[in-house]
Amino acid sequence: MTVPQSGLDPAIIDRWWRVNGAGERLGTNRSRQVRTRGRHGIETYAEFVDLDAGEPDDFEQLALWRPMSNLIAFSILQTAVRTRRTAHHIREYPSNFLIVAVQTMGSTTGTANNRDFVSRPGQLTVTDSRIPYDLTTHGVTDATGIWVPSELVGGDIAGGATVAPVPPDTLLTRSCAGLIVRIARDTAFGGADVDLDTELAVIDVVRAMLEQDSPQDNDLRENPLFLREAVDDLIERNFRDPTFGPEVVAQRLHISRRNLYRGLEGHDLSLTEMIADRRLEFARALLAQGDRVRLEGIAESAGFSSAATLRNRFRAKFGMTPDEYRRQMADVPPHQLCGDGPR
Repeated sequence: MTVPQSGLDPAIIDRWWRVNGAGERLGTNRSRQVRTRGRHGIETYAEFVDLDAGEPDDFEQLALWRPMSNLIAFSILQTAVRTRRTAHHIREYPSNFLIVAVQTMGSTTGTANNRDFVSRPGQLTVTDSRIPYDLTTHGVTDATGIWVPSELVGGDIAGGATVAPVPPDTLLTRSCAGLIVRIARDTAFGGADVDLDTELAVIDVVRAMLEQDSPQDNDLRENPLFLREAVDDLIERNFRDPTFGPEVVAQRLHISRRNLYRGLEGHDLSLTEMIADRRLEFARALLAQGDRVRLEGIAESAGFSSAATLRNRFRAKFGMTPDEYRRQMADVPPHQLCGDGPR
């Protein structure tokens, strides 16, 4: 008779570590790692929140915390649980932070910031710890992000006003989400050094995202952190369009090509190379699936103007033709294929 497994599945834990880049040390800084289980784990957070798990003995949470000069980076993985921060908690254990995070698995529903809260994987959320919240996670969920002191956000928020827990799905919101996840992973998992200027630049992006309906606060074209994430987002959403290129990126960001290139100075690749590399990743994943699709179809699907362009780019990048690569991959067992196609 098989005994049902309690807590977190080891396979999910392993995936969580890998997705967040564990093992890729970017610096020597250490994070605080906490693993809590069962009723004792639930009681650990009693001062700050109430946790209510359907089966308390099955509750488990893994958490990494990395305090910086102003921000706190974190990532958590946990079984299904209801989390409530009440007026009593706020009075006895005040916390003036906005929790800005992104999930990659599971979903969360409830109320936060005096509004309904519904999140899905990949969506940026903002939870105001100064206000009661009641959130329920469904299935195993994770969250990766930063705690931002409300006083550093400034404006009405510093004065006590709150924001929508789920910002609108805009380029600015998606770019902010990408930046938050990258900073949290690099610092909490990778131990990267982050200077004060970088922290303040991240806060600037968060502030602009929260106030993006305000004309005077929504222009981040001079912020290199935002620019990088915005470009990455545009590439990921548009690389399969053969007409997509630097000119389109500049138009979407309402910036001149000269200023766009200046903002990307220091990047290992040019913008044209970044777009071409994403197309090559996609094409390579399709080639690894065998000869079911003709090279012309793969080129079109990946955003190349022709099969000849794909051949030339592929040879220059990987040192072999697409056909040679396809034959090479035909000898690899299916379970070893890990192509980077659609994301």
